[in-house]
Amino acid sequence: MMLPNNPNGMRAVAAGTLAAMAWVAVLSMAPVLSPALAADSAAPLFGHPPAATPNFTGKWLNPKPAGHLLTVNGGEPPLNAAGKATYAKRQAALKSGDHKIDPVASCLMHGVPRLLYTPLPFLILQTMRDVNFVHEANHTFRNIYWDRMPGDEPDPSYLGTSVAHFDGKTLVIESTDFNDLTWLDYSGLPHGEKLQVQERYTLENPSTIQGSVTITDPDFYTVPWSTRLTLKRQPGMALQENVCMDTHQM
Repeated sequence: MMLPNNPNGMRAVAAGTLAAMAWVAVLSMAPVLSPALAADSAAPLFGHPPAATPNFTGKWLNPKPAGHLLTVNGGEPPLNAAGKATYAKRQAALKSGDHKIDPVASCLMHGVPRLLYTPLPFLILQTMRDVNFVHEANHTFRNIYWDRMPGDEPDPSYLGTSVAHFDGKTLVIESTDFNDLTWLDYSGLPHGEKLQVQERYTLENPSTIQGSVTITDPDFYTVPWSTRLTLKRQPGMALQENVCMDTHQM
């Protein structure tokens, strides 16, 4: 290759060479997609849902946050012997003023379904590839894929592993792979690593979601049980910073 004789031309060649080298460096650091994600790489990341699909995108708030979850019939959850013992211990600690027993007091995540019953708003962002729940509470983010999880078998986590699908017009989210470090509610309802959570959301009207949560956990409950919630759209509301500190109540 012949180099230009003038200095400006040489600078242009040098700049082009450096730019090419920079792009090679960037590409070499790009993350390697799992086979499942690579297969879906052609799918739009932020496309709108099809016209016939209910769109839950928006900012929402539970206007009646619950401190203690009850069943759909208004009764107490069906705790087994282990569940009753664990719950009684937590209740005694809370009533004595020992709130450090609550994982949230140590800035751990709220977990599911407790996140849905905080007095703080959250954003639902529904796309062609996934549906995301972005909670103001402790900056918590749930990434929920449609129909299947990409990648390897997940480890137990605070929010579990979640996949979503539609049952008619109802959004259904199935979650498993939880650790046992969170509470189901503010009163201390327990769960173990066998916890399965099913959330069902139906748009009653453009401003209201009617939802239900079904808990299955044979380690602490005699049978699966369900509870309800209502979410209200919050147009114009902006999510605020909500940083957990040892003096911060969430």
